[in-house]
Amino acid sequence: MRGSVTIAPRVVDTLVYAATLGTYGVVGIASRYTGDDATHTNPYRGIAVEFVQGQDLRTHVQIFLHVIVEYGIRIRSVTSQLQHQVSYSIERSTGYVVDSVFVHVAALRVTVAE
Repeated sequence: MRGSVTIAPRVVDTLVYAATLGTYGVVGIASRYTGDDATHTNPYRGIAVEFVQGQDLRTHVQIFLHVIVEYGIRIRSVTSQLQHQVSYSIERSTGYVVDSVFVHVAALRVTVAE
């Protein structure tokens, strides 16, 4: 007997959210609309995922992220690591093919040590 497994889009959003905030140098997720910190109010406002059924009958995704990065850390290193982390998390957890991860750095934040 064969069945099917359906993965809700919110699951992919949650995986992207966790991988994003787990990446060194990322301090928050920014809203796609205002650039304000959306991490605590609605963390999914800075995440957009597009699903496409590929010719290979596998689900392909494109991910768009708006993030806030820690000031003083190389932005290129953070975004590169973020792309890898998100891609790995989605492919490992869902089996989807990640075609691309677009990262928009909306702001830099200075963290004051107490």
